[in-house]
Amino acid sequence: MMNNELLGTLALVRPGLENDPAERQGKIGIITYVDTLKEQVYLSFEGGQEGRYQADELLRLKERDKLFPDLMKNASSLDLHDFKTLFKISNLQDMGRGQDHWQALEIARDNPTVWEGSLVSLGDSVSHKQSQALGR
Repeated sequence: MMNNELLGTLALVRPGLENDPAERQGKIGIITYVDTLKEQVYLSFEGGQEGRYQADELLRLKERDKLFPDLMKNASSLDLHDFKTLFKISNLQDMGRGQDHWQALEIARDNPTVWEGSLVSLGDSVSHKQSQALGR
């Protein structure tokens, strides 16, 4: 079963992933195919390399309509550097260009202290989409 909504989405291979046959830990790729029944995701990387991952081994940016409100709600409890980093990620998402989304994901990847506020597991998206499809 193919999930067209995720095709073309940028995904980050979890940094520190122990069993990665493609050896792309911490790299960003583009989703080219999603098998929701097996919860497997196929990514294409720069240079033409490809990899297949379990959905929970991948991260993506939070939806822009959730990232900014969460940021504002938690602003008083965040470190100033983390707030600025999350704000920059949010602004890049708002620009809407592919290169801006790529840069936002790179910034998130390079700042582990903002992972909780900026990244979500792709496993949540794939299993959520699967349950919606089965419920119809």
